[in-house]
Amino acid sequence: MKSVTLALALLVAAHIAPSVVAAQPPAADGPAEFRFELEEAQTPTRGRGVEGYVYNNLPWRITNVRLRVETLDATGAVTGESSGWVVGDVNAGGRAYFYVPVSSRATSYRASVRSYDKVRLEAPTQAP
Repeated sequence: MKSVTLALALLVAAHIAPSVVAAQPPAADGPAEFRFELEEAQTPTRGRGVEGYVYNNLPWRITNVRLRVETLDATGAVTGESSGWVVGDVNAGGRAYFYVPVSSRATSYRASVRSYDKVRLEAPTQAP
């Protein structure tokens, strides 16, 4: 019953505000290395995509951050996948903007970091 209620809530939320997607929560076993704020975006110049911020919870400045964005249906099943890059470095404790093109609209999206390179160990900054 709980999963039916959740699925119904997701479906209603998708129709009320289809362009807003909640940030991913940290893993249950502790803070995640990365977290995301993302939303669907459609611009005349870039087309349909997902944009937002990736938050770096590592003690290193990182670069060459490659992202995966999965499109999900109302049941949470993956219906597609896209890849993209974060432009520039992401400070320890900081955040950086990204835009990843997607081929079709989805009920929700899930982002993850595929790979990155460490630049240097640094004191974390306070992200907004």
